[in-house]
Amino acid sequence: MIFRTIPFILILFVSCKTASKTVQAQTLAEDNKDVVVLSYLIKDYMRNTRSINFTLDDIIKKDTLGRITKNFSSLEVGDWPNPWRGGYAVYFKFADGRNKDSVKLTQDERIPWKVTTKTKIGRNKAQLAKKFDGEIHFHFPERGYHINEIIIKEPM
Repeated sequence: MIFRTIPFILILFVSCKTASKTVQAQTLAEDNKDVVVLSYLIKDYMRNTRSINFTLDDIIKKDTLGRITKNFSSLEVGDWPNPWRGGYAVYFKFADGRNKDSVKLTQDERIPWKVTTKTKIGRNKAQLAKKFDGEIHFHFPERGYHINEIIIKEPM
């Protein structure tokens, strides 16, 4: 009898030890809805134009609801560092007058399943020197430019 209860108690303690990663990612994404909206606008732009050459002004023109107009100051497109998975990384900086609380998601937009934080954003010295606030990973065009991951810089 005791041999049956010990594994049950161990499982109970281990499972209650930490909050799940999906809950942590959900709350992080809820705090950064403007980044989620930006990722959807970039995805739609790349799907419609089949181009990865764009600026923040091009994306803002596609934002008919004006949700990200004053929240970001710059964008830069780079290669995704993992050659086996492939895709593109879009690095962004927040604007000084960022108002992330006013952003509402539309019915077609949902929070991606993978939202994480890192201390440094960038893959090389040039990107690290620009001090980006986050990055968004997209798959290659043949995979539909789906949003794979959103990484936000940890607050200091």
